[in-house]
Amino acid sequence: MTIADDGNFSKLVHLKTQHRESILIVTLNRPEYNNALNMKLRDELEYVFSTTKSNDQICGIVLNAEGKNFCAGYDLEEVIQTNLDSFRHRILEYHYEIYSYPKPVIALLKGFCSAGGFDLALCGDYIIAEKKTILFRPEIRFNGPPLITSLARKVGPSKALSITLKGDPISVSQALEWGIIDEIDTSENPLEHAIKVATKLSQWNLDLIRAEKDIANNLFHGNLHENLRREFDLFAKFLEDPSFLENLKKYAGNIRQKVS
Repeated sequence: MTIADDGNFSKLVHLKTQHRESILIVTLNRPEYNNALNMKLRDELEYVFSTTKSNDQICGIVLNAEGKNFCAGYDLEEVIQTNLDSFRHRILEYHYEIYSYPKPVIALLKGFCSAGGFDLALCGDYIIAEKKTILFRPEIRFNGPPLITSLARKVGPSKALSITLKGDPISVSQALEWGIIDEIDTSENPLEHAIKVATKLSQWNLDLIRAEKDIANNLFHGNLHENLRREFDLFAKFLEDPSFLENLKKYAGNIRQKVS
């Protein structure tokens, strides 16, 4: 990671943090880019998750976002500028850190939640989505390899595969029916509701919570770290295909036109 592991959150650039008693609110803070995940933001998320997992003063995380959208996925402009190196940057370390976090994580979604943003949301042990949230994993549309491990942890491998191969936007009602999210929020203050949920889920013995998460992560679908490593190893040949970058450029161009 690019930040020294000294627990100093004042060094964060693309994240905001706030303590509410034992709950840490972590807020994506690139709203002008729809909170797209550049390397710096992913490093900061990895840093916050890794440095708080052994801090007994923090019993849970609420993950939310500034602006209208939770997260538009990886920063495709950076991916193209770095000739795909951004895709490869700490890909295993980052994903394993957020998925293996030993305390309750509540993800609060809104607006657009796409691709890598969808995968980030899936680090939530309890996922709350506002009514107008749209979830989307479009990677299959530009011959990109979508991450199955993250979604399979929520809905099982067969359902994860069918959702991935369709490549269609998913409404919150569909997401709730399929078990991707846990709740559709209709309250006046979604963040306060998410904090209440986080407080409830994190009230138990932290060692017991850690054990339960370890069981859920590793006993039913194999070892989480090994599954992610093997999946990213399989991804390598797709990223090395020269046509992938060209397909990605076309897709990114289409997205820019739609946004503008």
